[in-house]
Amino acid sequence: MAAPVAFVGGATGFVGRATVAALCRRGVRTLAHVRPDSTKLATWRERFAADGAEVDTTAWDAAALAARFRAVAPTHVFVLIGTTRARAKADGVAGDIYETIDVGLTRLLAGAAAAVATAGGTAPRLIYLSSVGASETAGSAYLRARGRAEAAVRSAGVPWAIARPSIISGPGREDDRPAERLAAGVTDGALAVVGALGGRRVRDKYRSTTPDILAAALVRIGLDDPRDRIFEGAELR
Repeated sequence: MAAPVAFVGGATGFVGRATVAALCRRGVRTLAHVRPDSTKLATWRERFAADGAEVDTTAWDAAALAARFRAVAPTHVFVLIGTTRARAKADGVAGDIYETIDVGLTRLLAGAAAAVATAGGTAPRLIYLSSVGASETAGSAYLRARGRAEAAVRSAGVPWAIARPSIISGPGREDDRPAERLAAGVTDGALAVVGALGGRRVRDKYRSTTPDILAAALVRIGLDDPRDRIFEGAELR
C-alpha cells in the first residue's frame, strides 16, 4: 500500500490547524492548503513548516485543483471548510456565504477527487467536517448548507467519511466567540445530567469538543477506518 498523502482544505481554520499538526505527528506527508492571495501566506508557510507540512497554494478552481491532485496523488483529502459572516466580509465574500464557501468549495474539492478517479488514478478518500444536525431540510441556513455539502461528498463517486461534531470550543480561535464558549459550558453541564440519568448517547452526540480532540478523531477515521459512513458522538473522541 502506498504511503498516505493528505491534502487539507481549510488548513488555516480552527480545526484545520490542529488536523495538519495531527497528520504530521502520524508521519503523513501533508499539504496544507492556503489561499494564494492570503495576506498571511508567509506566516502560514512558517507555521506549517514547523509542523512538518508543505503549503499548497493552488487556486480555488476546478481545473487547477484536479491538475494538482493528479500531480501529488493525495490518498486523503480533508475538507475542513467553513466561514463566519465576519470573516466572509473581511475576505470580500458577498451574497450567500454558506453556499459560496461551505458548499461551493466542498464541491470543488469533491470534483477534483472525482476527476482523479475518472482519469484512471487512485481515488483519494474525502473526509468532510460537517456538523451535528446537518440536513438539506434543516431549519438553519448553516445546517442546510452542511447538508448540501455532505450530499456533494457522498455523490462524488470516491470513498468518503463524514464527521458531525457538536460545538467546537477552546483556545486558539482567531475570532473570539465568548457566547459560544458560554453555550458550550451550559450545554455540557446539562448533558452531564442527561448522561447520569442514562442518556449517554445523547450526551456524547451533543457535548462540545476541542479542535485537538476532533483533529485526532478526523485523522483516525480518515486513515484507519475505511467505511463510507457518518461518524458522530463518541466516535469523534
